Amino acid sequence: MSVSDSQLRPGRVSLPVQKDGFGFPLPSVRTLSWPRTPDEDSGLPPFPLEEPGLRSMAPGNLPSPALSLEGEEDEDEDSTEPEELRSEEHPSQFFAEAQRLREQRLLLDEEVLVAGRVYGVHRVILAAVSSLFRNRLQGVRGPQPPFSLDVAPGAWEAVLTFAYEGVLGPAPPGDVLVAAEALGAPRVKAVAQGKGKRPGSAQDDKKWPSQAEELRENLRSIELLYQEGIGCDLELEAGGCWLRVHRAALACGSEFFGAMFLSGMRESQGAKVSLHTISAQDLRLLVSFAYSGVVRAKWPGLLRAAQAALQYQSSSCLALCQRALARGLSPARCLALFSMSEAPGLERLWRKARHYLLTHLPTVALCPTFPSLPAACLAELLDSDELHMQEELEAFEAARCWLAANPGIQESEAKALLQCVRFGRMSTRELRRVRAEGLPPPLPQDLLHRLLVEAEVPGKVRRREPDQALVVIGGDGLRSDMAVRQPSRRVWWARAFCCGVGLVKTVEWGRLPALPAPGRFRHGAASLAGSELYVCGGQDFYSHSNTLASTLRWDPSQEDWEEMAPLCQARSFFPLVALDGLLYALGGRANGVALKSVETYDPELNVWRKVEDDCCLIMCPVVP
Repeated sequence: MSVSDSQLRPGRVSLPVQKDGFGFPLPSVRTLSWPRTPDEDSGLPPFPLEEPGLRSMAPGNLPSPALSLEGEEDEDEDSTEPEELRSEEHPSQFFAEAQRLREQRLLLDEEVLVAGRVYGVHRVILAAVSSLFRNRLQGVRGPQPPFSLDVAPGAWEAVLTFAYEGVLGPAPPGDVLVAAEALGAPRVKAVAQGKGKRPGSAQDDKKWPSQAEELRENLRSIELLYQEGIGCDLELEAGGCWLRVHRAALACGSEFFGAMFLSGMRESQGAKVSLHTISAQDLRLLVSFAYSGVVRAKWPGLLRAAQAALQYQSSSCLALCQRALARGLSPARCLALFSMSEAPGLERLWRKARHYLLTHLPTVALCPTFPSLPAACLAELLDSDELHMQEELEAFEAARCWLAANPGIQESEAKALLQCVRFGRMSTRELRRVRAEGLPPPLPQDLLHRLLVEAEVPGKVRRREPDQALVVIGGDGLRSDMAVRQPSRRVWWARAFCCGVGLVKTVEWGRLPALPAPGRFRHGAASLAGSELYVCGGQDFYSHSNTLASTLRWDPSQEDWEEMAPLCQARSFFPLVALDGLLYALGGRANGVALKSVETYDPELNVWRKVEDDCCLIMCPVVP
């Protein structure tokens, strides 16, 4: 179960000392959330609610939109091929913007006359589905009189909808087929033929492309126009690199270029634009991603791509890079993110990097770039209750390693950093190690002695708590007398990891309200909203007839468990999964028979619904 995200950003950390050389404020008090039980230690904090220049390129020899940034990879990177990252949302965003521009009659370069009505369109968008407009894009230049098209208006509008939205607009299939033939639009023809099939025909069961797939294919066609240099109406230059592009396509695929072309400034006019505030590499990245939604790079290249996407307002590229960067975190990579950590828009990536640092600090301290970590950030990590360590000695060793690599630090600043180490939590063995290692020169050795005295060893200090909690709910309560065994009702959570004397390590458990009688086992359990617990199904005894369908919920505001809407199907031995605010019960057993059904629960409506059978096949029901 995840805790709330209350992490502080670098430069705004709290230290448990009065203001000194750092000038940081005192730490804030943590808010009570989960209730205490009589057996809990009153001094223990409660469970928290809450993670040389580039040559000019001529048409037909353009850089691929699947831009590769592997040419300048760090030397420590392996020789594997760069990863190709594709944004799933970029095609829909691209064509949504194209539709908006068409509705507002912006950047239109073609007028089509159909049945006396003039339609303004973007030629490059129509060329993605029509060979007729592809030929016009290649051969026609500058303003032209309206192009007359002899097709049914409804069929033309259906094709227009397909080009901009990926779906065929409402029109008689026969008229659409005639229009598709006239326009040279084979994909439109295929969709129209599919709509014209009668139910039960031989091709009735054929799987047709979805709207998202059609939009991806439309964008891929526009990408080919760019690669072949067909119909490009604008030349962009940056750092000696010239790229020929389609003005309308670039405005749809990049917020930066869209704002530039629609601003009314000098850059929005003319057939050549020189950009003096952007590098050649960033220009290639932005243009490439606008046409394809793809970035191809190793991790360091992704870092630079994220910086460019952030600076030049490419939101879908930034989201894509952030997801990939978060998947490949390591000590050195987390430290490399600090140059970007204060930039608005990267908060989610920074939270993931911070969580990694909290859970891998001893390993991070061994990284050659660890001394470059800002003192304020290291202090915040050491002061965090969520720092994961086997023993408190690891916190001291991390601080000592950093101080040894930064000998110019003032004594007051070093003291503030060391006061974040909880010496009062250390065992006798750990304290001996601390005294034996001492402080690195030129810090005075008596500073360590003063810190140990101030810590009032072995006085009480704040515990280290996990940022996620392990919760144990019910189960098969075994006893020495197997004849009287019964399911357990108890619910426990791991509220603190403690260091005992010597090598002793313990987990301190807290107790939550017990399940309603008679308890249960073989059930599904999951957490929603970071704090609410749901327990569904299972068994309350050992025969098949004791399989349950009931659903129980508990959250920190309740004193007891609350019974919610039951499952549609009683089941046990099944996984309960939380996804996008819903619960999913997958497969399981009922009356000794394996189930293939899947059902989902909406907490707002308090209702369970069965998932369709075709979705069940996709989700692959799990039977333990």
